This record gives sequence, C-alpha cells and structure tokens, in this order.
Amino acid sequence: MKVIIDLIEDAREAIKNSQDFTLSAMGLQEHSSGEFLPSWQSHLSKMQVDEEEKKLFFYLGKEADLDLETCLERLNALSNEAMMYEVCVSYSHDNSRIDSPLLGFGESIEDKRYLLFIEDTHVENS
Repeated sequence: MKVIIDLIEDAREAIKNSQDFTLSAMGLQEHSSGEFLPSWQSHLSKMQVDEEEKKLFFYLGKEADLDLETCLERLNALSNEAMMYEVCVSYSHDNSRIDSPLLGFGESIEDKRYLLFIEDTHVENS
C-alpha cells in the first residue's frame, strides 16, 4: 500500500524540484514469469481526497495530465493524519467504479512525466 507521504517524498526526489512534470497512470500486466510489463498509459484528469475512506483518488481522463507541482502543493497542505491515506487510481469499467491501489511510482525524465503504476486488470488503452 502506498500512502500520500510516500508519493510526496518519492516525487520530490525523482523530479529534483523541476516544476514542469505532469502526472500519468501506467497499467502494468503481470506475465507468467512474474514480471510486470507496461501495457498502457493514461492521463490523470483530477484528484480528490476522500476523508471517509481515508484515500486519495486520482481519476483517469482524456483531459491534459495533472501538473505534479500543483498536486504536491495541495498534498503538502493536508493534515498529518491525511498523509497516511492510501493512494489509488480510480476508473470505470463495465459501468462499475474500480479503485486500484498503486504498485509503485516512477518517472520518465525525457517525457517530463511522473507515473503512478497500477496493475492492469480491466483498463483499455486510453
């Protein structure tokens, strides 16, 4: 389980204070060898903290990716308790909402993207 403070710390270290990174989600498929390989990448259109579920949701969307620096500023303003909320990527599949926990984080320096990795079990390329 990845929590908000993990995301903040990893992102800050990965982007080295660069202010022009965007956030994207990347689906990873587990192959028979046990290795996870990329299967798709998608824009993240918004984020929302759910106090009841104690989770931070990022939502897939067709709009431009979220600006990482703006997201980090909003997250840094959260309470200490909220820093321990789980981070998930949310999407719809067959008219159902899927909240997928993160497998990890990563960055693509050349594309100026910070990636949230989830297991690809339902999502089509977008």
